[in-house]
Amino acid sequence: MADISNDCSTNANSDSLKIYLEDGEIKIQGSIDLGYIGLFDDSQIDIETSLDEIREWDIVEENLDANCTDDELIDFLNEYYNRFIRKIEKNIDNINGTFLLYVFTDMDSCENNFMVIDGLFDEEKLIYGNEEDIAEIYNPVRQGLYTLSPYLEAPNDGTIPKGHLESLLRSFYPMFDFDHFLENIVPEYIGLDDGEISFQCSDDFDCAILCGAYAVLDEELAFSDWHNF
Repeated sequence: MADISNDCSTNANSDSLKIYLEDGEIKIQGSIDLGYIGLFDDSQIDIETSLDEIREWDIVEENLDANCTDDELIDFLNEYYNRFIRKIEKNIDNINGTFLLYVFTDMDSCENNFMVIDGLFDEEKLIYGNEEDIAEIYNPVRQGLYTLSPYLEAPNDGTIPKGHLESLLRSFYPMFDFDHFLENIVPEYIGLDDGEISFQCSDDFDCAILCGAYAVLDEELAFSDWHNF
């Protein structure tokens, strides 16, 4: 398991989350900003397990004594996840690019007809194909998209440069209004788990592009278990 302890500062003033116990139950206040995926607040963020089960997590067993108090465990969770969040913030461009790559890989695989979605299609920027056949938009750039597939599950922690992904995708699909799409992403849920953070989001286009899109970010910020629709 990767060590995130030295990746970001531990300044408590920059903490985004506050994890605490209330009547024996874990509560969370604060927010997590996943860039294009969305800003998740308070009730959208959860740890779906008990304190006893958390004691059996690898990250806990590797960092705390088995007889640690509940307060010590909660302090550790606050420190751990706030460091995780700062690492996300530091590498948000990589996460954004990977997210968009997953979105367009899905769109290509099913030849999603975004031309019929209000606001997403700009006919004036249709440099190839025609507005009657969506396949003529996807086919010319399919090989280029395929060459980017190794980036899908690669780390987003800065070890592998990914700054070119978004610009390439925008050049592949100039007729797709990226900005309008990004403005209509709906953040739904974030789960905090053992050494990872999962997210789920959809869109305001009747879930035509994103329908409960889900993935897991590990300590290297790599995406896994992506599924959509």
